[in-house]
Amino acid sequence: MTMFGAALDWVIQRRIHGLSRSGQRDSNDSALVLDVYRYFQTGMRAGLSAWAEARLNVLEAGIPWHRRLFFWEGHAFGLCCRHACLGRSGNPFRNYRAPGFRFMFWTGLGFWNGASKPLPAVSLDPALWTDVPEFVEEYPLILGGSSFAVIAQTAAVDKERLEAIAGIRNVTDLDGIYLGAGRALWFLYTRNPARLAAVLDAHPDHAAAMARGLGVAITLTQLDTPERIFREIGSLPSAYWQELIAGSFMAFTCLLTDDSRAAEPLNRFPSPLDVLIRETHSNLASFVGPGWTDRFAEACSRHTALWNGLQPPAAVTDLAAAK
Repeated sequence: MTMFGAALDWVIQRRIHGLSRSGQRDSNDSALVLDVYRYFQTGMRAGLSAWAEARLNVLEAGIPWHRRLFFWEGHAFGLCCRHACLGRSGNPFRNYRAPGFRFMFWTGLGFWNGASKPLPAVSLDPALWTDVPEFVEEYPLILGGSSFAVIAQTAAVDKERLEAIAGIRNVTDLDGIYLGAGRALWFLYTRNPARLAAVLDAHPDHAAAMARGLGVAITLTQLDTPERIFREIGSLPSAYWQELIAGSFMAFTCLLTDDSRAAEPLNRFPSPLDVLIRETHSNLASFVGPGWTDRFAEACSRHTALWNGLQPPAAVTDLAAAK
């Protein structure tokens, strides 16, 4: 690691120490959070040091497949820190060496911006991002990363602080803020359904978006133990099940879009996750190009509305069994 990278690493470790520990008194599985953070930190340090692509590929080869998303999210965080602190022009995406992992770049960028003070943030001025056509449509993902950082710092859903995050333009962006907040809840209150439900119940205006974010985190952090995903969803009030399942659908879409290599291990996932994964595969081609987020939201709503509690549509299940 370069001297500059080492200095930034020291500063960020002090900053992130609080973020990684915030609220863990209410977690029933802090080991899960620490494992995720370990791979995030590995990627972050590589980003801070601006490792070349060949060296990154060697490093990534040693990352378990179920933690690659977090490795690259950490890399984006470190890269964005370096870009902002060095006062680089343009945007940091052009120096991002990940093979895909665009969604994790956005959340890593947002996480840096939300946690950066008093260090500089990466500018979100659209004029600096004209060479990244996805920036405009996927912008809410950045805000979700920032809200994750705010929740981690406060260990609470502070509405005033969340809605004071710079760059909120509309209702879609606000949903992005609360989606990120929902992801953060899982890291604060891991496997603590009473605390998770209490927070959702306390914020009825944004509970749907937070439940979707929670479903994303429950899924992506437990890819190595898929049998636990629906167990955790089932431990929460049934009023939130559809949104939590929608979050799981979002997680598989993110995973398969960012990392096509994940398709092979996902083929072995148990029911009812296999139904969500097949549905994701069947719609994946339409989740590209302008307007993809609207098409995704429509497909997600259409599919999850067919679920009976935690049971997938009977017609879909019967068809799969017949094959």
